[in-house]
Amino acid sequence: MQEDNLFNTDVEEYEKWFQTNDKLLDSEVEAIKHLIPISGKGIEIGVGTGIFASRLGIRDGVEPSDKMAAKAAKKGVNVIHGKAEKIHVDDGSYQFVLMVTVDCFLEDVLQAFSEVHRILVKGGVFIIAFLDKATPLGQLYENNKHLHKSYKNANFHSSEEMTELLNNAGFEILERKQTIYTLENKYQESKAGFGEGIFAVIKAMRS
Repeated sequence: MQEDNLFNTDVEEYEKWFQTNDKLLDSEVEAIKHLIPISGKGIEIGVGTGIFASRLGIRDGVEPSDKMAAKAAKKGVNVIHGKAEKIHVDDGSYQFVLMVTVDCFLEDVLQAFSEVHRILVKGGVFIIAFLDKATPLGQLYENNKHLHKSYKNANFHSSEEMTELLNNAGFEILERKQTIYTLENKYQESKAGFGEGIFAVIKAMRS
């Protein structure tokens, strides 16, 4: 991950966004819940302060920021220090891996996805949530990212680009969900497919 993004420095501002936009968070969590396995050992890569892992019952996480890791630990997450491109976990350790809006900050997305492939069991699933730049809100984020310190260095991906990256890393797409069609803080329904909601979620299986 890049070391100069908001998530490595301003932890309080990061958590405040989710507190202020609690209904948007609920919508995102619900979209992920549709695709995440109901059982099996899982880990979140780029666990941050543990907001998603704690709500989804994921006990393990990988995080490069000590400040964020400390917050996640207080939420009951076992944090492994490290980057997505080099995960300090044995091969085939998990049944599923979650990654939430981390791709846009990675130094090498394909390497990170290859690491996810490595730590999954055969037939394990990768659930990746990302900000789809090809959607109406995604274009707004892309065009104005220079105005926001959290996203000024972000490299957003479209669903098509994400599909290609996942396929190149050895994954087969199983299912898609999307949500967040407006930035108004209200609950927003999850839909199948992609192209409308900026918060896109893909469930892919390790071959």
